[in-house]
This record gives sequence, C-alpha cells and structure tokens, in this order.
Amino acid sequence: MMHVLITGASRGLGREFAYLHAQQGDHVLLVGRDATALFETKFHVERLGGTATVFPYDLTKLTHRLALFRATEQIPVDCVINNAGIGVFGSFLETSFEDESRMIALNIEALTHVTKIYASRMKEHGIKGRIIHLASTAAFEGGPWLSVYYATKAYVLHFSEGLTEELAPDGIQVSVVCPGATHTGFESAAKLEQSRLFLRPGVMDAPTVARIAYQGYMKGKTFIVPGFGNAWYIFSTRFLPRRYVTKQAGEVQRPR
Repeated sequence: MMHVLITGASRGLGREFAYLHAQQGDHVLLVGRDATALFETKFHVERLGGTATVFPYDLTKLTHRLALFRATEQIPVDCVINNAGIGVFGSFLETSFEDESRMIALNIEALTHVTKIYASRMKEHGIKGRIIHLASTAAFEGGPWLSVYYATKAYVLHFSEGLTEELAPDGIQVSVVCPGATHTGFESAAKLEQSRLFLRPGVMDAPTVARIAYQGYMKGKTFIVPGFGNAWYIFSTRFLPRRYVTKQAGEVQRPR
C-alpha cells in the first residue's frame, strides 16, 4: 500500500488520481481548500477500496503549508502528486495583480515547498518514492491572454527536469505530466469561457488524462504527454519559429 499525497484533490485531475490509487488499495492524503468537495472525494475513494484522510488547507498560505507538513510528519508519504494549480485569463494590463500573485504562490511557491519537504523526508527515511508534477503543453510556448499562467508551467517543467537528475541517486523518481486543454473545471475557474481554447475538437477529459499519466509514472516514465495530438504539438514547436508559435496560441486563446 502506498501513501499518496495529492494537492488539488477536490475535483478534476486530483480527484481522478485519488480514484486510480484507491483502486489499488492505497491510502490517499487529500489536500485542497474545499472541505466539502474533499470529503466527497474521500467517500468515493473508500467505495473504490482505498482509504483517505482530508487536509482542508489553502496551499497559497505559508501557515497552511506548515500545518500540512506537521500533520503528516508521521506518515511515510511515498508518492506526492503536485496537481493544484490555477489560471488567470485576460489581458495582462487588465487582470488583477492579486489574482496573479495568488497563482504564482500556488503554481510555483507551494509546489516547490511541498516538493522540498516530502523529497527531504523520502531521502531521510530511505523511501524510494515518486514525485509527480502537473505542468502543461503551455510550458513550451508563450501564451497571450494567459501569459503568467504559461510562465508558471514553464517553471514546473524545467524544475521537474532538473530534479529528475538530482534525486535519481536517492531513488526518488520525478515525473512531469504535460496535458493539453482538459475538461476539469479549470476553464470555468480561470474564466476561459471567453476563449476559443476549449471549443476546439480534441479537448481531453479528466479521467482519460489521469489514467494515461498514472500508467506512465507507475512505469517509471519521467516525461508524460497524454494524447498523440498534444505530443505532436510539443514536438512541432521545436522546429517552428517561437514568435509564430506564440502568435498561433494567441489566436486560439483570443477573447471572443
């Protein structure tokens, strides 16, 4: 049985990861702001054969992160899924700096802090663990009208790739998952209904993306891109002019 800590476990991909681990009889530690939604996840996890503990913390707040670390100090966490993330859509000159600061705090600061604490514990206790980071195909380009969000995902990608090599000698696997547009509820939270991004064909659903990612990191893969179309898109960006790629992203995301 694994002890799996999942951030952003209230809904979307985080909830789907919890269900997949529950089917293996794992114990999942569910972290998120929405206590009611977390307990719904816990209910279904237990129906699927797993066990769950709820930690209703806002990871953008340092005191909440410290409380989480203290509450889990005696639990031998051997898998961390850093799934929590938010986006802010709109013109950079018109979006709220407070919203963007909160996004940076969650997508970058909290992810880095959580990783440092649990990777350190894994090394200290000789746990051959896994750390899974959710980046995005957005990590490979600039993203007009989502400029700060895209930048946070580029950080997650490069941070993960560096840690893959750093932590390998300690037997700790670091995997980064780069989904494309996925129906998770993120689009509503980020106010992306005004964008054409989620109106295109080929947008994947959360259960499918989570299953592909789960199968990948459980097999030891360190770089996972769900969906052939997304993989081809990432590959193609290596050969196209960066300005062209960014311009095309802007056309897709331009507010209607």
